[in-house]
Amino acid sequence: MKLALAQIDMRLGDIEGICSRIADQAALAAAGGAQLLCTPAPLFAGVQPTTLIDYANYEHDLVVHLRELAVRVEASQIACLVPAVISIDQVPLMECFLIREGRVIPLRAMMAERLGRADAASWEPAVFEVAGTRIAVTFDFARDITQVPRGCDVLVYFQASGFDATCEQTSAVASVADGHFSDDVARSGVWLACMAPIGGFDETVFTGGSFVMDDGGRVVAAAPCFEEGLLIQDVCRGVMAPGIDQYELPRFNREEWLWEALRIHVRDTVTARGFARAVVPLEGDLPTSLLAALAVDALGSRNVVGIEFARSDVFTPRQEALERDRVERIRALAANLNIQLVERDQGDVSRWMDRDVPARDAGRLRVGIDAIYLADVAHELGACVLSPVTKTDAALIPEALLSASTPRTLCAPFGDVYLTELEFLARYRNRRSAAIPLETVSLAAVEERMEAICSAALSAFEDEPERAAAAAALFAELEPAQLDGIIEGHVDRNAVLDDLPAARGNGAAAALVLLLIRQGEGYRRSLPMAPIVSARAFPERLWPVSLGWSDLGRGGAAAERVSDLVEGELERFESRGAEYGERVRGEIMNLLGNLLGLTPEQQAELASEEGQRRMRESAERFESQLREALSHAAEDADHHGEGHVPGFPGSSTSGHGGVHFPYFSQN
Repeated sequence: MKLALAQIDMRLGDIEGICSRIADQAALAAAGGAQLLCTPAPLFAGVQPTTLIDYANYEHDLVVHLRELAVRVEASQIACLVPAVISIDQVPLMECFLIREGRVIPLRAMMAERLGRADAASWEPAVFEVAGTRIAVTFDFARDITQVPRGCDVLVYFQASGFDATCEQTSAVASVADGHFSDDVARSGVWLACMAPIGGFDETVFTGGSFVMDDGGRVVAAAPCFEEGLLIQDVCRGVMAPGIDQYELPRFNREEWLWEALRIHVRDTVTARGFARAVVPLEGDLPTSLLAALAVDALGSRNVVGIEFARSDVFTPRQEALERDRVERIRALAANLNIQLVERDQGDVSRWMDRDVPARDAGRLRVGIDAIYLADVAHELGACVLSPVTKTDAALIPEALLSASTPRTLCAPFGDVYLTELEFLARYRNRRSAAIPLETVSLAAVEERMEAICSAALSAFEDEPERAAAAAALFAELEPAQLDGIIEGHVDRNAVLDDLPAARGNGAAAALVLLLIRQGEGYRRSLPMAPIVSARAFPERLWPVSLGWSDLGRGGAAAERVSDLVEGELERFESRGAEYGERVRGEIMNLLGNLLGLTPEQQAELASEEGQRRMRESAERFESQLREALSHAAEDADHHGEGHVPGFPGSSTSGHGGVHFPYFSQN
């Protein structure tokens, strides 16, 4: 059998366009001799469609167009596997539609209907046959590779989890050279077809890299990473196919895959929202410079406009020199990237506000004025706005970021990337072409931006000078990498204060960072959309907005859990049960002792473990003797006929050869 993997990128939810594209791919695959075509999982509704799947007309349109697709591909005599999230009794289910012979067959929904419930069993691999080859379908490779039903030849794995820079396996074929997939497939003894999506779908982004692996764990065919492609491969279990050497496989590089994932997300997001151009604010710092380079890579230099704001808070010769250097860096960046540069002058903030503006408010108002200029340029050009917000910004100063946002701010590509990681991304980008000025790509640039973030974060304590001074002292003790490490541990890994590495030497500073993260919960929800490229982004980590609790650590105490309470109560019940049983046994022994005339010492001896052991041995001997006597009595009765059994007066035999004892049970 020949299998085809259609690595296509389509706008999320364009049901008619997606089905038309699948029909075109099916025709190409059939022309190449394929009998089965697989398509990516997130095309129709993404991987987190929420209540969309419960909307009746969405389901109607999906079914109607799938039926039309079945009619279109019937003549090609090719089967198609089309995954999509659906709802069964308001339970989300990643369905896999098998389209063949003009029919649309929902494999998992049929399984749930047969079982009479939509539970975990509905997620077991569905199995069907095409051209004599038994095929199993899964959306969870790690779970199902060891549970492939007996007799299957191929496992088709639809990747549903988006790219995660901390999880190499989400890069599909690029992870094989480092040991992923191969060993598990070789142990299972089945072929693997990994259908990896490509493109940005709301917050989720995929980098492609679909592949086919034989039952020996060797990659025999692979689609390109970061671009579309149609992969066709002959699958024959037990036959050695020509493989791709390990050195020829793409190798996962964190900076490269992260950069390409962000580029794909910007391209697809801007296009999906109907824009062709983007406006980028330029400050001469690392985040805005790198954002401009990313926008150029995603949209092309002719579709990117940079805007520079001349600062009005320049009073001393040193400030004037720094301002000249900043403006020169911005102009050099625009020239290197070949983008249009628009320059705006803020003017006097007091004149804008028609009042005397205190120094502490001037910075906040200048940010708002810049946002007005930014929105005006974007509106004039019919463009969207890209935000340079990083995950570090979103963690510590979300309130300040809202002042810089405009209605045309489409997304923040670095919203799930930490500030310290931008330096390495910029170095990677400059290796391709040195567009970003070198003084911007340095640890000093990271420290400068981190200092600005911490300064803005301290504005939360501006009405309390003593607390502000104490907080400033705590921030001064943290390096940029340490500060980002605290945020990463707390947000991405859900680590408590006591388990953060930085907290071991500076618990107060770590507690301050966690406090600021908690206080910004409500403001973060209004920030621009950001692609999810980490283990846990802020939209996935939602705490109550009005929460008054903050993690201050345990002070060295052991962690208390509800499970400890449960265990303690169970131990108490067992202890009370043992005490109750002991008391009951004591009362029974006392009663028996009084009836039998035993002394207290004899009662105590019988109640002891040794006494209990002797009683059990005596009972066992008595039972054995009684059984032996009954056996002899039955033998004598059979031998002499009816009559009295010796040793048991009043006993008699029955006509059935059994012995009846008027005072003793046969049991």
